[in-house]
Amino acid sequence: MQGQPNTNLYVVDSARTINLGAYCQVLVPRTDWARRMPNRAAFEVDKQTRAVKTLLVK
Repeated sequence: MQGQPNTNLYVVDSARTINLGAYCQVLVPRTDWARRMPNRAAFEVDKQTRAVKTLLVK
C-alpha cells in the first residue's frame, strides 16, 4: 500500500484476501468511496514473485 497515492484513504485493517492459486486478490475498502460502488480497491499479488498489480473494480 505504501506505493499507492493517498495511502491514508485505504482501510487496511478491513482488507479481504481471496486465494486464486498462484495469485491472491486483495480487496481494500477506501474511506473516500463511502456510499459508492465499488467502494474498494483491488490488487492482485503474485505469490511467487510478490509483484503487486492494481486491478479495475466493476
